[in-house]
Amino acid sequence: LRRVESFYRERRSDVARQNASLQDVFADLVPPPAATDVVLSDAPIVEARADLEASFDAHFGGFGGAPKFPHPTSIERLLRAWHATASGDEPDLQALFMATLTLKRMAEGGLYDQLGGGFCRYSVDAWWMIPHFEKMLYDNGPLLALAAQAAIATGDGLFRRVAVETAEWALRDMRSPQGGFYAALDADSEGHEGKFYAWEKAEIEALLPQDEYRAFSRRFGLDRGANFEGKWHLHCFASVEEIAEELELEPRIVAGRIDAARARLLTVRNGRVWPGRDDKVLTAWNGLMIRGLAIAGRALERPDFVDAAAAATDFIRTQCWRDGQLMAVWKDGQARFPAYLDDHAFLLDALIELLQSRWRSEDLAFARALADSLLERFEDRERGGFWFTAEGSETPLYRP
Repeated sequence: LRRVESFYRERRSDVARQNASLQDVFADLVPPPAATDVVLSDAPIVEARADLEASFDAHFGGFGGAPKFPHPTSIERLLRAWHATASGDEPDLQALFMATLTLKRMAEGGLYDQLGGGFCRYSVDAWWMIPHFEKMLYDNGPLLALAAQAAIATGDGLFRRVAVETAEWALRDMRSPQGGFYAALDADSEGHEGKFYAWEKAEIEALLPQDEYRAFSRRFGLDRGANFEGKWHLHCFASVEEIAEELELEPRIVAGRIDAARARLLTVRNGRVWPGRDDKVLTAWNGLMIRGLAIAGRALERPDFVDAAAAATDFIRTQCWRDGQLMAVWKDGQARFPAYLDDHAFLLDALIELLQSRWRSEDLAFARALADSLLERFEDRERGGFWFTAEGSETPLYRP
C-alpha cells in the first residue's frame, strides 16, 4: 500500500497515461455493429460441430486432454446436431456417439460421485478418474438435464440412474429450507482435498459382506493399486457384464449387490466430517438447476423433481424479484446486487422448461416480466446484442 501511495503521488502523469491506455483497450473490446448486409445462416453451428469432432477424445470422451472439464453446452450442441438430423436420411450418429460416450465416461469415472450422485468440477487427468472435488450447482443443473435427455435418446439405464441420483443429490444436500439451491460444496474437508470421498481398502472390506465386496471391488478398482494419495477414489474399471461373467452370475444380481454396497458405504460416509458448503443462493445457477429438474422430471416421469423446480422458482420470485427488478444473490434472508444478463437468461430458459413440465399461469407472467426486464436493461440498441451489466446511473470502467 505504501508503494502504491508513493507511485500515485510521485508519478501521477504515468498513472494517467496508463488509465487512458487501459480505457482504449476496453473500447477496442466492444465489437462493432454487424454490417447491414449480413445474412444469418447455420455456418457457425456447422463450424462448432466440426471443431468439437476435431478435439474429441474417442477413447475416454470429452474434448482435448487433461485437465478435462464437463463442458455441458458442447455436449448439448452435439445432441441437438443429432436430433435435428435423426428423422432424415443421414442422421448424425457421430454427434450422438460423441455426446453419449462423453457422458458415459464421466458417469463411470471419479468425476461422478459413485455413492452420493452429482458431478465434481473437472478431472485432473484425461480419464475422468481423479477430480477437483468441488461440486458446483452450475455444472450439475445442465449435466442433470443432459443425462435425462441421453436416457430418452438411447434407452441406456445408466443415464437414467445418473440423472435420478444427481437430482436426488441436489434435493438432499443442496436445497435450502426455503426451496432455493445452494451454490457449491467445497473440495476440502478437515484441511485435505478429497478426504471426504477417499477410502481405505480394508475399511470397505470390513463394511461389506463378502459377496458384495467381490462385485464392488472389481467394479471400482479395489483389486488394483490405490489411485489417490495412497487411498481409493471410486472409478469404474470393469462393467457389470464383465463381472457377472467372471462370477458366473446374472448381471442383475451383480448390479443389485453393487447397489447394496453403494448404499452401505454412503451411510458410513455421511458420518464423516463434511466439506464446507457455500450457502449463497445464486439466481443464475438456480435457473440452471430449475431447468435441469424440469427436464428430468418431464423425461423420467418424476413429478417430485418438477415439484422441486416449482418450489425453487417460487423462492426466486418471492425473494429475488422486487418491483420488477431481479436480484443476483440471496443469503441469510437478504437479496443483494442487481442481477446480470445471465441471471435473467438462465432463469427465463428455466421457466420455459418448467412451463412444459407443469403449466402455472404465474410462471408465464413471471417469464414475460423477466423478458421485458432483460430487453429494457441489457439490450444494446445501437449495435445489437446484449450488455452483461444492466443500465445504471454510474458507467462502469468497462461494460462487457
